[in-house]
Amino acid sequence: MLRKNTHMLREWTGIEKASSHSGRRSLITNIIHKQKKSVKVAQKIAGHVNPSTTIIYEEPPESDITSALKNLSY
Repeated sequence: MLRKNTHMLREWTGIEKASSHSGRRSLITNIIHKQKKSVKVAQKIAGHVNPSTTIIYEEPPESDITSALKNLSY
C-alpha cells in the first residue's frame, strides 16, 4: 500500500525522487498556499485527526514574508 501511495504522490507532485513524506508535504503545502484552501480542507485530504498535525504545512514561503515586510508603511 505504501508503494502505491508513494507512486501516486510522485505523479501528483511531479517530483521524480519523492518520498511519501515529501510528496505529502508538497501536496498539502500546495493546497494551503497555491490553492488558498483552509487548513481544515488540507486536514481532511491528509487524513489528519488533529489540525495541529496539518498546521505545520501552513509555514509561509519566504517570498510571502519578504513581501509582507516590504509592504509595511510607517
